[in-house]
Amino acid sequence: MNPALIAFELVARMNRIDVDIRAIAREFSIGEQITVDELLRIAKANDFKAKRKKLTAKQVGSGYPLPALVIDRVGVYSVLLKLDPKQDKALLFDPVHRKSFELSYAQLDERVADYLILRHKKISSQVVFGFNWFLQEILHFKRIIAEVLLGSFVVQLFGLVTPLFTQVILDKVIVHRSLTTLDVLAIAFLAVAVFELLLNISRNYIFIHTAHKLDAKLGCKLFKHLLGLPFRYFEARQVGTIAARVRELDNIREFITNKAVTVVIDLFFSLVFVAVMLLYSVKLTLVALAFVSLIALIYLVITPELRRRLESKFQMGAQSNSYLVESVTGIQTVKSLAVEGTMQNRWEDHLGGYVKSSFSLANIANIAGAISGTLRQLMTISILYLGVKAVLQGDLTIGQLIAFQMFAAQFSGPVLRLVNLWHEFQQALLSVDRLGDILNHPREVSSDKAITLPRLKGSLKLDHLSFTYHPDGPRVLDGISVEIKEGMSVGVVGRSGSGKSTLAKLLQRLYLPTEGAIYIDDIDSRHMNPFWLRYNIGVVLQESYLFSGTIRDNIALPKPDAPMELILQVAQIAGAHEFIAQLPEGYDTPVSERGASLSGGQRQRIAIARALINNPRLLIFDEATSALDYESEHIIQQNMKKIKQGRTTLIVAHRLATIKECDLILVLDKGKLVESGRHEQLLQQRGVYAGLHAQQGF
Repeated sequence: MNPALIAFELVARMNRIDVDIRAIAREFSIGEQITVDELLRIAKANDFKAKRKKLTAKQVGSGYPLPALVIDRVGVYSVLLKLDPKQDKALLFDPVHRKSFELSYAQLDERVADYLILRHKKISSQVVFGFNWFLQEILHFKRIIAEVLLGSFVVQLFGLVTPLFTQVILDKVIVHRSLTTLDVLAIAFLAVAVFELLLNISRNYIFIHTAHKLDAKLGCKLFKHLLGLPFRYFEARQVGTIAARVRELDNIREFITNKAVTVVIDLFFSLVFVAVMLLYSVKLTLVALAFVSLIALIYLVITPELRRRLESKFQMGAQSNSYLVESVTGIQTVKSLAVEGTMQNRWEDHLGGYVKSSFSLANIANIAGAISGTLRQLMTISILYLGVKAVLQGDLTIGQLIAFQMFAAQFSGPVLRLVNLWHEFQQALLSVDRLGDILNHPREVSSDKAITLPRLKGSLKLDHLSFTYHPDGPRVLDGISVEIKEGMSVGVVGRSGSGKSTLAKLLQRLYLPTEGAIYIDDIDSRHMNPFWLRYNIGVVLQESYLFSGTIRDNIALPKPDAPMELILQVAQIAGAHEFIAQLPEGYDTPVSERGASLSGGQRQRIAIARALINNPRLLIFDEATSALDYESEHIIQQNMKKIKQGRTTLIVAHRLATIKECDLILVLDKGKLVESGRHEQLLQQRGVYAGLHAQQGF
């Protein structure tokens, strides 16, 4: 095991945190080497605040938490357990040799290149994703938020300068014809303008930088959580709908980085302007407040309808996106059936619904915007009308009236900008709700709450196993009990819909039993870490998915650091090496999306090699050869003895020729195990298996 992970495990356990480093290594794809950034990521994923620092022993002892991870000058990890300043001694632990040793402070400083300071967060419960999550994350940047708030406050104070300068110019400079005062005011105004410009640029830079860091953190959290969701989450939702929910991150990003939050901050500080306006004229201030309140009321009234139309637009967009994905994925079927016209008509129906919902949303936003613009103009006219009356009556000077008008604009500006952003704000609220469908959905059992074993042997026991897709639905599997010893090859056959593939998914812990249990090496699979379990199970599906990259990348996908010798070995066992070697670029041949550039037989042999790369003790073939031509199937069958050697193999098939040589054959019918035994025994029983045998022309 990687020494850095052993060291991290010790630090975690000393913080009373139970971690499973084998599961962590699998989850983060850690091989023999690990970078500092990877270790920091692992620490943060396990609720540690982690920082890399260059420190002396005295600095560490002055207040940093122990134990800490130590990286020496050649990259070897150890754990700093204790510092004793009185005796000038440091106690460390060597994870490679599993023993502790002492160094003086001077020796420690000479040896150490970096410290990884780990401080565990005391988290009482998982925070539900919503705006509270953003609030908690923003509070991690307290110093930066304080700087933004201070900058906003100063900017708002500078907003007082222009109206006051204008008032002085109108009431003092023009009346007294004081050009000297005008020059002084102009220079002061220019200095304030330049300082305000620099402050605005700095404030917005700090804020946008922080917002992008928050955006990156949310993006990583979202994708990690998505991959950790149960398989049934994806079965219950269309691909396009999931993709649409993930893209809601763009709406949140746009809202945060579009100065929306600075507008809210400016709105808060606009209270300063209200206080100043009251000093000028209570009556005019109440007029301004009345119009601004009326504009805000209009948007509050339309909010329910706005949210309804936003939701309608999202649903129509998700349906259009799902249909597009479905059409492109099934393009071969579309062209084979010559149904382009039908597909186009359906697409236009989907697109028409989306355009209609978008227009409906834009229309209500446009009406509200037009009304608010008219009210703003009426506010300006009303203030001027009443203000001129006050000037004529001697209650205000012309300078004070103009200054008040500017203060009113400064006050109403953030409010009206927020009103203009109301549509985006409602969109962001709905986006948070939709992301919550992903981020608030429970993940599979995390690594610190599940069992992992040093090594999987491969014995299986199904104990009265039953499964239903829905609580009130029919049983897909019904009371199956069987024991399979390690190293056995087992065939699973039955008519379509008998539950064969469902059984394969249950063994991988993609589904959980409704009743009964599956024991793997005498441990209930429900209590096993799903990531570790699947890492130790090789699976070959009927339609194995190949990813963009090279053939080498696809074979080594479960084990990215696999040496070329191992890749060649598993390719030869799978019968793939011969055709790969004939390709111009060999193992570096690019594979197009879904492996479309390769034949079905070639894709399947690469998938078998990929399943063998971890040397799994349990191997599952789920209808892996049912769609292959005779030649490809024959090549795989020729290599089956090598493939099955030293591991438990489960072969789900409908072609009986592929499972004749199995040590045990299980026959399923309507979810029940109706027969079991070897090929010859089952034929003699003259039951379901014998009937299938006869149907296939044996």
